[in-house]
Amino acid sequence: MNRNVRRALLILWIVIIFVLTGFPMLEVPKLDEIPIDKLYHFIVFFVMGSLAARLLSAMGYIIVGLVVVLLAEFQQLVIPGRDFELLDIVAGIIALAASFFIFRVRAKRVNVSKA
Repeated sequence: MNRNVRRALLILWIVIIFVLTGFPMLEVPKLDEIPIDKLYHFIVFFVMGSLAARLLSAMGYIIVGLVVVLLAEFQQLVIPGRDFELLDIVAGIIALAASFFIFRVRAKRVNVSKA
């Protein structure tokens, strides 16, 4: 995929993250009192990480990932009906780490073993 297309998709996905996390009074369905919103956070940031993994350097990936995770959660402090939750930040960071490992570290190991 073209680098410019990847960059555009990453930017679009980050915009989607801020729109979703900034939507007032957004109710997330619950399954028998299980906080499924953590799964949603994981999925959203896993997708972002998969878009960024081959586009950014490792340090860029960490910086952009952490900034987006933190800003998306801190933004909820000023949005009516939304709550700041540390576990949402944890879910986002775990998702970024998982996508980095799958799409960056593992890909390098596969390429080295093919050589």
